[in-house]
Amino acid sequence: MATQRRQAARAAAGGGGGGGRPAGAGNNILQFYTDDSPGLQVGPTTVLVASLSFVGIVVLLHILGKFRGA
Repeated sequence: MATQRRQAARAAAGGGGGGGRPAGAGNNILQFYTDDSPGLQVGPTTVLVASLSFVGIVVLLHILGKFRGA
């Protein structure tokens, strides 16, 4: 019953049954930037590799610190 009221309110407000997707949404969620945008363009794979490398280095430093007794 409440669902029917919400659907009727959306239809009256011009929502038009778009399936919850905004009208201007892109095809892919990974489209963070365009070719003409300024700044450094880094892909998600590069960010993943860099962050995992950073975490690995921090873990290794913690292990070395335990062995050295610092």
